Amino acid sequence: MDELIFPILTETDVRLPLYLTSVGHWDHQERMARPEGFPDYQWLQVQSGEGELTVGGRRYVVRAGQAMCLFPHEAHSYGPLSKRWELTWAAFGGNLSGELLAQAGIAQSGVYSTTDRELLLSHLRSLLGCAMSGRPFSGIESSKLLYQFLLDLMKSVYVSSPSAEQNYSRLRPVLDYIERNAHRPIAIGELAAEAGVSPQHLCALFRQTIKMRPIEYVNRQRVNRSKELMIRDPGLKMQDIAALVGFESPSYFGSVFKKMEGVSPEQFRRMHRTH
Repeated sequence: MDELIFPILTETDVRLPLYLTSVGHWDHQERMARPEGFPDYQWLQVQSGEGELTVGGRRYVVRAGQAMCLFPHEAHSYGPLSKRWELTWAAFGGNLSGELLAQAGIAQSGVYSTTDRELLLSHLRSLLGCAMSGRPFSGIESSKLLYQFLLDLMKSVYVSSPSAEQNYSRLRPVLDYIERNAHRPIAIGELAAEAGVSPQHLCALFRQTIKMRPIEYVNRQRVNRSKELMIRDPGLKMQDIAALVGFESPSYFGSVFKKMEGVSPEQFRRMHRTH
């Protein structure tokens, strides 16, 4: 069934970092041409059939499992190539929109393949239901749902490289290995062997997926464990804590801790002292 909802936006809603401007579902999307573009960001998820998109001087074929992402005020046109072209879509604005899309690897208008179409459709249906409800504060609720949707794009979109979800799957054995062995020195070669890749490739996977180098991730694990020990056992000396969580020396522990937390281990302990 065709559905189209334009939610009522209050002054408070449009000041949110994300807000929904329209949402809907077409059993069959008709041809659409916008030489002056559209004022908001759009995500159009294809459920069935095949269509085409022209944007930025390029023509794309769009199939089920793919989506069109359109940036504001950019000329575009799209239309069906099959008898039925079913779409569910949302349009949105707010100063966080472009930043969250960029974090998912979406830097321009175009066609994007998705690894979990049902997850994204579930989010879009929730946005549609919220917009249709007419409940008080539905604008705020839609903003929360929109944020969840855009975060899940980071896991579910193919760009020029594998999706974050694929990279996390490849890194999972490494992350588990770190969890089990962070209390002792760990060589980069050990971690690479767990993933079955070279050390250089492992570093690239970490930077691409977790936005830090492997040793940074290991040290973050160690620092978090040290904080737990400081609070749980106030009598432990810092040098003992450093050794228990895998740091080679108390001085290195102190410098890493301060760089990550902005305070020394002793200052952190004082801030969390209960008596």
